[in-house]
Amino acid sequence: MKNHLPKFLTLLFVLCANALFADGHRPNIMVILADDFGWGDVSCNNPGSVFQTPHLDRIAEEGIRFTNAHTPHSVCTPTRYALLTGRYAWRTELREGVLVSYGKALIRPGRQTLPSLLKKYGYRTGAFGKWHLGLDWEPVEGDPGDWIWGTQVFANTNAAIPVIARRVDHAQPVKVGPTHIGFDTALITPSNNTRIPVWFKDDRVIGNPAFDEQGFFRDPTVQRDSVDDYHIEHTLAFIDETRKNNADQPFFVYLPLNAAHGATFPPARFKGRTQDSSRGDKCLWVNESVGKILSALDERGIADDTLIIFSADNGPIEPPRYFSDTKHKAAGPYRGYKTDIWDGGFRVPFLVRWPEKIEAGRVSDQLVCLTDVFATVAALMGEELHEWAGEDSVNQLPAFLGETSAPIRTTMITQSNIGPMAIRHNEWKLIVDTTGSGGPKTPSAQPTIITAPWQASPSRVGQLYNIERDPYEQHDLWIKHPEKVEELRLMLKDSIWTGRTR
Repeated sequence: MKNHLPKFLTLLFVLCANALFADGHRPNIMVILADDFGWGDVSCNNPGSVFQTPHLDRIAEEGIRFTNAHTPHSVCTPTRYALLTGRYAWRTELREGVLVSYGKALIRPGRQTLPSLLKKYGYRTGAFGKWHLGLDWEPVEGDPGDWIWGTQVFANTNAAIPVIARRVDHAQPVKVGPTHIGFDTALITPSNNTRIPVWFKDDRVIGNPAFDEQGFFRDPTVQRDSVDDYHIEHTLAFIDETRKNNADQPFFVYLPLNAAHGATFPPARFKGRTQDSSRGDKCLWVNESVGKILSALDERGIADDTLIIFSADNGPIEPPRYFSDTKHKAAGPYRGYKTDIWDGGFRVPFLVRWPEKIEAGRVSDQLVCLTDVFATVAALMGEELHEWAGEDSVNQLPAFLGETSAPIRTTMITQSNIGPMAIRHNEWKLIVDTTGSGGPKTPSAQPTIITAPWQASPSRVGQLYNIERDPYEQHDLWIKHPEKVEELRLMLKDSIWTGRTR
């Protein structure tokens, strides 16, 4: 699966990038990531949607809509890691699930990231929103700071988190956080807005938080129905400050919204608007947040010169979990939801707009993984990636610019919440280690054996689908095609143990 680009192709990318920036000016770049937002939550993907998302649809109308885009993981933290590094998160110590609330920073200093790459080219970089990638917190005096390895912190429950919180010195700057991996500035919530409900700026907690009656370290201004409004406000202030200080300096914004996660509530202005569910109301909040960004770019006269990518961190939550009696198909026609190994857990909206370079109104069925944002931005800069940077990232710039309709990516690996993995190659998708969904909540979700990716090879239990003929994964061909199962098993094993797929 390795693909070592010939030197002449690398040179070609550099020349193409130089041609894009003949005047020496590079575009602003914004990556907006909604939380638990499904493929069918964007109305341009889902004509039968019970609500409309006109601002999101506008990105598609004025740019390109990718219909076959996927997250590499069906839960939050690992996708965020993969987006910012171009590397599958199961190559780190996070082998399954999400990072616990007071877990250490998953992205380590020295690992090239989107912001560190762009800083090399003069960008000012900022992150605003839900972080959930860990921070290296300072322990209180006398505490060994070894809570990150204990079962207590991994419980991640309302009982365990306050115990760990008492061991953290929230007044001290963290040793590793957003500003240590390439961001010039950040205004984030460390986890979702309920587990560590504080505002965190650059390298420390700000405001006047205190321990509440339940033992959580809490800032009362962190409200579940307004958190994204605060992040949008700070995003716009960052843009204005950048332009005020140096109008010619390009900026990079990473905007991971909190909605439509279950930890948020819909603002009063959206309650009941969809007449479907509170989750649907929160999707309207996402649409409004994006609308504020688009309007701000228009008002400042920089819309044409700004590349926007909108996507999500995983598929939507299963309806009975946080809402019921919904008619809305958040995952569209695809099987599965957040945490699952089926496509509904991974397939997400992927909308790209850059009026200066991208033709409006295009639709693409290119296979895209969110890891690909890294190599695509690198190609845009004319950057030749180091061997150990963006190891699982593929350059999609030719698809962005409409220079090819031929397949760019033919293979992709995805992972569900509790560890089982799937490999997609051309028309086939192999799921290993589970005969169920790979999610944690129902008996059918439990895998028979969990081995990948930390054992020598995937188990001999799983599912096989021809996704070209059976895109909704209804007909398991595992028994019928043992030769294809073995071929894909070996391909997956090679990808695990060589440390890269690029």
